[in-house]
Amino acid sequence: MAYFVYNEGAESLLDGSVVWASDTIKARLVASSATPNKDDTDLASGYTAIGTDQTLGSKTRTKDTTNDRIVYDAANVTYTAVAGGSTVGWCIIYKDDGGNGVPIAALDIDNTATNGGDITVAFSADGIFYLQQ
Repeated sequence: MAYFVYNEGAESLLDGSVVWASDTIKARLVASSATPNKDDTDLASGYTAIGTDQTLGSKTRTKDTTNDRIVYDAANVTYTAVAGGSTVGWCIIYKDDGGNGVPIAALDIDNTATNGGDITVAFSADGIFYLQQ
């Protein structure tokens, strides 16, 4: 699963304004027609949710000294009974700050047509994303 980390997300993780372990971190499905940009600072426009945003559980942050990086991970998320008629292309990981959210990472997922069934986003065994020197 290809992804990128938003500049706002990387800075927020590094300066402590996003605390992976204790903040409410959510995943949002958005349309394949969306155009996430690394320089976006919130989810105010262009990030209309498909289904209900899911709170990440079992979050971990691990120091990987072999590959010289910090790996962020969580349990897979399942969106139940997602209404039909949309095509999902992105899963946006963000901090729920009670406002427009702080974008952390954008995962490019296979275009998935919604049909009223469940959609499970299975994160990579290597973690959702990482920050590296």
